[in-house]
Amino acid sequence: MEEFSQLTSLAKMIRLLEPDWTEASLNILAHERQSEMTAALLAGLGTDVRVQSSSGEYSNQLAIVKVAGNRYLLARDYRDVYIGEVNYCTCRITAGAHGVLVYHIDYPGVIYDVSRILAENQLNISKLNVSREQKGKNALLISLTDEQIDPQVIAALNHLPNVTRVLPLPTVV
Repeated sequence: MEEFSQLTSLAKMIRLLEPDWTEASLNILAHERQSEMTAALLAGLGTDVRVQSSSGEYSNQLAIVKVAGNRYLLARDYRDVYIGEVNYCTCRITAGAHGVLVYHIDYPGVIYDVSRILAENQLNISKLNVSREQKGKNALLISLTDEQIDPQVIAALNHLPNVTRVLPLPTVV
């Protein structure tokens, strides 16, 4: 089924984003087809992960992957399976998406700074989400683009003030 192959691709993307899987966990939220969903996600994660299942009260939220202090919510709607949240920052990252996760300490102008660097490199933003713990604290900017982001653009983003980590969305085959 297409939904399960999309889940495997998204799990591979998460696996490539996160280097440390020592305390990883997978919580299956959906009630329907839990065993197939678990198998598809574990195929993509490619590692031993502690698996839990909920009572299945969620219809659109499929699973949560927690790894290295980060939380990824996998969800679905009428057309796609996607990453719907990264550390409670709402987003819509589908399999094959291009973009970047910019972890930073909140400061005025971060959207301008990231957008400027992407525009200077002829990268079109298709979707942008920003979330923060509170003013001046940890924040996450998720920018999806029409094209793959080159390493020199990632390096430029890493030099922005208060940026703590920049992760390009990996290409998953």
